[in-house]
Amino acid sequence: MLAFFTYALLLSAVGFDLRSRRIPNYLTLPAMGLGILWSLAQGGLSAADASILGLFLGGALLFPLFALGKFGGGDVKLLAAIGALRGASFVWRATLLGAASGGLLAILLLIYRREIGRYLLGLYTGTYRTESTYPYSPAIALGVLLADMGWLL
Repeated sequence: MLAFFTYALLLSAVGFDLRSRRIPNYLTLPAMGLGILWSLAQGGLSAADASILGLFLGGALLFPLFALGKFGGGDVKLLAAIGALRGASFVWRATLLGAASGGLLAILLLIYRREIGRYLLGLYTGTYRTESTYPYSPAIALGVLLADMGWLL
């Protein structure tokens, strides 16, 4: 049940993020509450504690990058919601796999935009700068999918 809800949340968030570069609070905030309430109903206070720990860990993992202006608040809240729904251990694995996925997606986007040569030269010379960004929710979604598939046990 929670896996279904997690994927519905991710599909919605990715759709919004790709279309408008925003992830609405009306998607993420209720998911946080649902994760905690579901855990409480299924396993009592200790399960709810684990859900709350997942919520805080999920938010804390991206918050420093949000504070530096590198990520949007919607990405932070989406990862916090994943943590509330699936727990701290899961959100940790999903974040690591999402980071790797995000790097791969960034490389593919540079290739697609035909900027990879300038980027590699700029790494060598220290001159490459870009204002182009891309939504991070697809990387989060891919990280969740890979974590569900058992990658990075």
